[in-house]
Amino acid sequence: MKHITTMLMGVLMTISQQSLADVKGNEYRDPVGWQFYNLPEKKIEKEKIIKSVQPEMSMEEKAMRQMKAVQKKLEESKIVAIMNPTTTNIAIYKTYQDFFTEKASVFSSQWEKTLLEYPHLDYNIQNSHYNATATIKTTTERQAQAKAVKLVNQQYGIFFFYRGGEPLDNHLAKIVKEFSQQYDLAIIPISVDGKISSEYPDSKINEGQFETMKVKYLPAVFLVEPKKGNFKPLSYGFISQDDLARRVLNVVTDFKPRI
Repeated sequence: MKHITTMLMGVLMTISQQSLADVKGNEYRDPVGWQFYNLPEKKIEKEKIIKSVQPEMSMEEKAMRQMKAVQKKLEESKIVAIMNPTTTNIAIYKTYQDFFTEKASVFSSQWEKTLLEYPHLDYNIQNSHYNATATIKTTTERQAQAKAVKLVNQQYGIFFFYRGGEPLDNHLAKIVKEFSQQYDLAIIPISVDGKISSEYPDSKINEGQFETMKVKYLPAVFLVEPKKGNFKPLSYGFISQDDLARRVLNVVTDFKPRI
């Protein structure tokens, strides 16, 4: 046993010497099986979770979406009810239709309430739409027209271009004559084709005025300001006496809206 012990000690010494030689020739390394404890930590970038924040819909956007959805359902149910007219399909369509009818009724009521709260939005205040006020409106309009024509009579004159050989032009000549007599307007009738209208036996023959003023169509009535040499068209083609008076008012006021 002593011999064996001596041999074991010899083997131990030999192993120890070999281990020391290995240590001197090489850097010490931990056993491979244990390396995972000492591995350098990898920097793991944390992914930023970006939550997509949807902006809240406005009241207008919600209303538009609801309207489109209900309108689509209404149209779809109508088509189904027509193509397959069962009581169920018709009832579904009627339900959607009643929804819009009710909304329209509420809107109409709120419309009247709004006009009372915001009377400046009421068109009827400035321009009544009731039949009972029609005569008042007509009288007021004619007074404004007469005032405009009176101004025209002070500052302007009228050139009436016509063709004596055209029945329509001759018919308008009669209207223009009556108009000028009613408002005591100075009118110079000018025959473009050289033929004289019986309504204006003292007509002038065109001597270049038609071309210079670039008259586009016939018959034509022009408003002329002699002092400044300015002129504006009042009408092309046929026109009634009332419309001619209204046209004078529009031209004099530069077509200012009368609401």
